[in-house]
Amino acid sequence: MTLGGWQKCSLSAMVLAGWMAVAAPASSAPAAGARPPVSVVKTDALMSALKAGNYTAAEALFDERMKAAVPMEQLRGTWEGLVMMLGPLVSWTFEAPTAAQSMEQRMGSLRFEHGEAKAMVVTDPKTGMVTGFFIRPPSPPETGHAAYVDTTAFRAVDLKVGTDPYLLGATLTIPTGPGRFPAAVLIHGSGPQDRDETVGANRVFRDLAEGLSSKGVAVLRYDKRTKVYGAKMGSSTSIDDEVILDALAALRQLAARPEVDPKRVFVIGHSLGALLAPEIGVRSGNVAGVVALAPPGRPPWDIVLAQMRYLEAPPDQIADIEKKAAILRQGKAPEGNLLGASGAYWLDWSKRDGVAMAKKLGKPVLVLRGDRDFQVADEDLAMWRVGLEGQKGAIVQTLPRLNHLFIRGEGKPSPSEYDNPDHVDPNVIEMIRKFIVAASAR
Repeated sequence: MTLGGWQKCSLSAMVLAGWMAVAAPASSAPAAGARPPVSVVKTDALMSALKAGNYTAAEALFDERMKAAVPMEQLRGTWEGLVMMLGPLVSWTFEAPTAAQSMEQRMGSLRFEHGEAKAMVVTDPKTGMVTGFFIRPPSPPETGHAAYVDTTAFRAVDLKVGTDPYLLGATLTIPTGPGRFPAAVLIHGSGPQDRDETVGANRVFRDLAEGLSSKGVAVLRYDKRTKVYGAKMGSSTSIDDEVILDALAALRQLAARPEVDPKRVFVIGHSLGALLAPEIGVRSGNVAGVVALAPPGRPPWDIVLAQMRYLEAPPDQIADIEKKAAILRQGKAPEGNLLGASGAYWLDWSKRDGVAMAKKLGKPVLVLRGDRDFQVADEDLAMWRVGLEGQKGAIVQTLPRLNHLFIRGEGKPSPSEYDNPDHVDPNVIEMIRKFIVAASAR
């Protein structure tokens, strides 16, 4: 799972021009009159409450419409996900209030320990209550192509995958020259990822797609459904809705391409997508093999707790998750959400057994993890290693000096290194290519 994914996944409200709306402001006719300084007071009070993790105090600043749109558990999940990605809030700076219909809005910057985000707070000057709160994480810089990418060796085609009402933008990179090529579909980690699986300043799926297509493999990547349609999907979203149905549609579309050999189509999943890749292969019924990059093995709540302890999250946040995890271990859904996702979603996730599905698939499986990955631990990989022992065509390997994104690094791993623009290690690209070639020859 990607840490940034949880922050985004928790936002079930609207996404407006890049702004992630914690709640939308109420609309009403413009009103004349001088603007009182209440918006300044309320903005500082809201930021102070969130910085302290006092969600009760933050909710007390909201009007009734805001409280209904964003229950306190959703506010908690949204904010704590942002903190997991960027670190604790350090300070904030807001511009002078401006008129927005009959409301006052303030634009500002939030400085966290490991990055910044833009924010907008909307206040009703008549009631003194906050009616809207929007957050926009920073846009990642353009990193360019990796050194191992040969842009003359492939062409990129933009298309749509999936079915109405959830058509998704996609990019297919096709090796140049004649022939029917081996091909792969890329399956995202958790959260509403774009087709490049952008995490911080890095674009994991673009590197994988362009690297493999430079070496003769066609690759299809697409925007995740929760990225494009998250606002309309609601809290009852399942793993099938979030990941599997679109992956199956993408596989069908890829296999039907004239440039692709339908007998040499593979599934490559990362993080949550790696856990689900074997199941996607089984349900497709027509894949030549699976690549699982950093697949979880433990129950998802145990992984989240381990991450939060590693990142030294506030004790009250850890205690809250421990309480809900205890209920989930009993097969029950706790009240409210856990990091913005419903209890039913977490239970659905916990029932997905990637190792059992890999055995059922009976095709070659390549499982990789970087030894600097603090999100998916060696304990997770050990479950795959033991479970696939003796299975023909199964390879399980830990790679030195690589993090969760399969990017090289040094020192103690942390989310802040995702903000450093870099590329997927070339050895990973080559290992996947060799695996595809060998599996295709079976």
